[in-house]
Amino acid sequence: MSEVHIMTDSIASLTQETAAAHNISIIPAAHIVYGDKLYPDGIGLTAAQAYEYINRDPDKFSTTTLSPSDFTGYYKEASRKSNNIVHLGFSSALSGTYKLAVIAAQEFCKATPDVNVQVIDSKTAACPLGLLAITASKAAASGMDIDGVIDVINRARPKTGGIMMLDTLRYVYRTGRMSKTAARLVSMLNIKPINIIKDDGTLELVERTRKREDGYIKIIEYIKRETGTNALNFIVAHGDAPQMGERMCELLRQNFDCLSLAMTEYSPIMGYSSGPGCIFVGYQPELDF
Repeated sequence: MSEVHIMTDSIASLTQETAAAHNISIIPAAHIVYGDKLYPDGIGLTAAQAYEYINRDPDKFSTTTLSPSDFTGYYKEASRKSNNIVHLGFSSALSGTYKLAVIAAQEFCKATPDVNVQVIDSKTAACPLGLLAITASKAAASGMDIDGVIDVINRARPKTGGIMMLDTLRYVYRTGRMSKTAARLVSMLNIKPINIIKDDGTLELVERTRKREDGYIKIIEYIKRETGTNALNFIVAHGDAPQMGERMCELLRQNFDCLSLAMTEYSPIMGYSSGPGCIFVGYQPELDF
């Protein structure tokens, strides 16, 4: 049994192979609801199938949060691997899941006092969350105790960034920020917004473009400005658009010394409002804590 076990959400854009290689437990960030069927994210329904449902009839597609008992079950399962568990959750500014996880962890620890579960607000999502989880797993594997692992997460978080480009605004009405009619009208203008995740865990629009290729270049230019280094770890997630993901990866290889570069699928839990074709890039320099 290891000293500390790392958990994160399906939002983190980690493949099962990567999670297994780093001994990271992945739990559903939410349940997908389509018609009268319920699927835990990443279980029983592939990302490609979920995006097919979104394309077919987005109004039948929705999500619902996990219950405290769901979290309790996952903590119980993780406790078989370690009595010290760090659950790295996605930004509390983007979802209420973090608060539910905290409540469930407190109740679980009361009932199981020999287990310590710490739920950490990553203040990020998707690929940067995946990079943070890998960083935390490396700290745990080095023999750090739970406080040391949490300290590494807190120090790595400001150095780990994320930027995304939407391919369409057709689905943005799902966020509640725009009516469905307005979203469809705006999508006809072919505007592709580029957003970053801020330090407080919220999204901010930083660029917009009409041409996808120009958007890729803007993403690269932004990362260069923000990091000031050419050597970075990357995770690229795509919303049912592997060719777009491959093109983004190709340009990253051309413009950076990629310490690591993985391409994965963007969780439909967030993709149902971002829309198919979205691209999310997480980046992180080499860290030595």
